[in-house]
Amino acid sequence: MDFDVPQETADFAAEVDAVLRSPETARLLQDVRARRDGMDGDVRPLYRHLGAAGILAPSWPVEYGGRGLDYTATVTLLEQLVARGIPQNLYCISVQNVGSLILASGDEEQRRTLLPAMASAQTTACILFTEPTNGSDLAALTTTAVRDGDGWVINGRKTYNLKSAYADFALIAVRTDPQASQYEGITLFLVPLDAPGVVIRPIPSMANEQFHDIWFTDVRVDDSAVFGRAGAGWSLITQMFAAERTGLDYYARGRHWLNMIADRLGEHGDRVGLARYRTRLAASKLLSCQVMQNLQEGNADIAESSFAKWHCSETAQRVAWWSLDALGPDALVPGPDTGDRILEAALREAPGVTISGGASEVMLDILSSARVSAAGGAPGPRLDPLQARLRDAVDAVLTHTGDLSAQLATIGVPALNAPERLGGLALGLTADIVVNERLGYALQPLSAYRETAFALDLLADADLPAETVAALYEGTHHAVLVGARAAAGVAGVPGGGGAGVRVKADGTVWGEGGTVWGESEPLPRGNPGLCLVHAAADDGRNGWHLVLPDPGTTLVEAFEHFGTPATRIRFDGATAAPLPVTAAHWERALAAARIRQAALLLGMADRILEVARTHVNTRVQSGRPLVERQTVAHRLAVLMGEADGWRLVLHKAAWDHDRDEPTTAAALLAAVAEHAQAASRTALQLHGVRGMLAHSTTVTAYRQVAVESLRLGSPAALWQVAAVTAR
Repeated sequence: MDFDVPQETADFAAEVDAVLRSPETARLLQDVRARRDGMDGDVRPLYRHLGAAGILAPSWPVEYGGRGLDYTATVTLLEQLVARGIPQNLYCISVQNVGSLILASGDEEQRRTLLPAMASAQTTACILFTEPTNGSDLAALTTTAVRDGDGWVINGRKTYNLKSAYADFALIAVRTDPQASQYEGITLFLVPLDAPGVVIRPIPSMANEQFHDIWFTDVRVDDSAVFGRAGAGWSLITQMFAAERTGLDYYARGRHWLNMIADRLGEHGDRVGLARYRTRLAASKLLSCQVMQNLQEGNADIAESSFAKWHCSETAQRVAWWSLDALGPDALVPGPDTGDRILEAALREAPGVTISGGASEVMLDILSSARVSAAGGAPGPRLDPLQARLRDAVDAVLTHTGDLSAQLATIGVPALNAPERLGGLALGLTADIVVNERLGYALQPLSAYRETAFALDLLADADLPAETVAALYEGTHHAVLVGARAAAGVAGVPGGGGAGVRVKADGTVWGEGGTVWGESEPLPRGNPGLCLVHAAADDGRNGWHLVLPDPGTTLVEAFEHFGTPATRIRFDGATAAPLPVTAAHWERALAAARIRQAALLLGMADRILEVARTHVNTRVQSGRPLVERQTVAHRLAVLMGEADGWRLVLHKAAWDHDRDEPTTAAALLAAVAEHAQAASRTALQLHGVRGMLAHSTTVTAYRQVAVESLRLGSPAALWQVAAVTAR
């Protein structure tokens, strides 16, 4: 997806901030809170103030009351509304759901008369689909509209609807042809809620939102109330679901709740949990933004939007519930100057977020039908032209036999992101991660390639022999990093690993080189052409040194590490030259290495999930394929959907790194490593005993994931690193 935020959106965000900070906004918001009395207050006067400022429908065309901006303006608007404590449900239902459907599929008269009034909040709308006996099963609708002369007469009951008491009209689904199939006889109407025969009654709820029962008794409307074509309501409903289920409002709530927790957590609170939820919310936001970008481009995908809704609402719910663990009893009382019991209210609201707009189980049914079924499968990442060509070139190389390093060298892979000063192509991580994803998918980790890339990042300012650089680019030699986990700060925490290597300095001056002694941690199998050693001296100082292997002082020993080829290097007085690696230089190179490693693991997870998907569609048990068991289909649907989210976070991290923007690479790698581990364990479980056969794909993937998920520190160690900067 496109990660650029237009300048127009940045300008709009500043405008929204000014409006929301105004005294009039503060006064109207206080009025809403004062009138709430434990339930949702009437937010319409506040909305009209915001509508008069022209900020409620930024992505609509100007002629219909909008600003003509792209979807990113809507994202920033909703984030700010929620962050300021402004109730957003009526806005989302009226403008984002009903209004957007009218914009997309209404006739010109409906657009011209309704949309400007909705954009200014002079008119508001609600949705009436759910019924008492059938819930949200729209195929079983019993509310009817019967033709009567030049109009229609509506009878029936809708229930559990939000904001009906504050809406001027409703988008209602009714059955107009009882003889047609359950999907073909549905029609949508736009019905004024002050029409004779409409009765609205409140139903109190646990949350700060009351529900409503609405009776329609001989409610007469004319033909202009029909939305779309009579009998064609189902296609419009599915279209609206794709727009309604962006998940954006749930993401914004989860983000706001997490901010409230972070403000009250303190330095000694659960920072690891905070880092985890920050990372998960990043995936939620990108999944939502991808849906909105596709809607803007006319590429609605009901499965994609269903998972975005699942992910955003489930994450928001988990954040609310985590507040109890993070804050204890303090989660149940208001914090200072909040003006509301935000977290206490969140705990009451949390159960409903995975029900409203489509229950989580229904969302997974939709996703599993599209992705886990025999006709499904992963759609693949959206790549730019360079990335697509590179993917195809790598896939072609992977079909060949022989030395993979040498084969990749023929298409320039080792030099992709290497500095130009060292003769590299400097194409950036956005190109590099494509290579690593494809290597992971092929279960050809080629870890020596990533070690070499890591080393070249660190050696950007070093003077290297030309023949050494040439050997690295040709794939005949590779670089290894000894002590990288210790340098990354993960050697001193559980699961961090480390190296028992020390440097004996020449004379008494540290930094003039010396000799290296000791044994490395397990390293990738290959032909080391140079070693970068992070080692400590006897006086406690440490740093990076360059060692060019010498058979007399450097012993390379090959062995199997959990069934995968590995190398251990023993240094016996090898000559070491100090490297000018600054802290900033190291952190940037380390972030790039973590992003590459995450790409590899994500590719591995994709492969093993595809193997599992194929298996559950062909394995028959008790007379039916495993995929027909909801527990199996949903389990894979969640993993496949979450892979999409982590891929977006991965590509955004690479994009940010290429632009020298800060990244949370440690958290990304931790999350993807845990995802890959879960995928490999799930595949083994679903395959049963046959999945444990020595040379099966499931075993190969299981072994490789275990090794590669620890390469730069275990997930637990990486979360500890991420926790240091979690805010």
